[in-house]
Amino acid sequence: MRVGITDTMETGRKSGLYASWLHRLDPSVEIVVLSYRDRNAGQIKAVDALLLTGGGDVHPGYYGMPDALPRARGVDEQRDEFEFDLIERALDSDLPILGICRGMQVMNVFLGGSLIVDLPSSDYENHSSREGHDSEHTVQIAAQSMLNAVTGASELSVNSSHHQAVSGLGNGLMMSAMSPNGVIEAAEWILKDRMPFLLLVQWHPERMKEFESPASKNVVKHFFKEIQYSKNQKSPSTSIIS
Repeated sequence: MRVGITDTMETGRKSGLYASWLHRLDPSVEIVVLSYRDRNAGQIKAVDALLLTGGGDVHPGYYGMPDALPRARGVDEQRDEFEFDLIERALDSDLPILGICRGMQVMNVFLGGSLIVDLPSSDYENHSSREGHDSEHTVQIAAQSMLNAVTGASELSVNSSHHQAVSGLGNGLMMSAMSPNGVIEAAEWILKDRMPFLLLVQWHPERMKEFESPASKNVVKHFFKEIQYSKNQKSPSTSIIS
């Protein structure tokens, strides 16, 4: 199993946590880092799934709010364009996609959705990390959503480290988790049987204190299940009819 992971464009511990999280469940998983710095978008053909990671903000011009740029942080238009290209290629190849934090946001924008540029200045509670530590809050899971089935929960405690969030949902998406103050915290396809696997979460399952939490372990476990299912669907039949 090979998973393409987008380059966080960061150095240090956080950038390696995504691979460590995947390897915690299956050490045999091969990781392919996809980055505009390496110009390796073509490697998407060599992976079985795409994991969109966290990082800086998507340029607000991509969702019709160019004047909001001063309120954005860590914008990198080269990364935005590169990841839009990756998403298009992944969808064309029916690859399972998991989006985390910025990954949720860039996927939403690609699908025509919009973002809240800055939660505190838009009268929402601050969901950013504090003094280098993730915040924590609960999320309500939408009944009968895929996320509800994956986690087996109607409410979860999650970590939080974001100052942006989804505003208008992209084409084909539904909300599957929301914070108590009305911030969309997860999304998935409305019509799941017609599309490859997609789960978008605003929290960081790869760095939750408790790996056993359904918000972390169940997410990666189901991601792997969907990857294997996708691989099986694409593999030519080896059965012999006599």
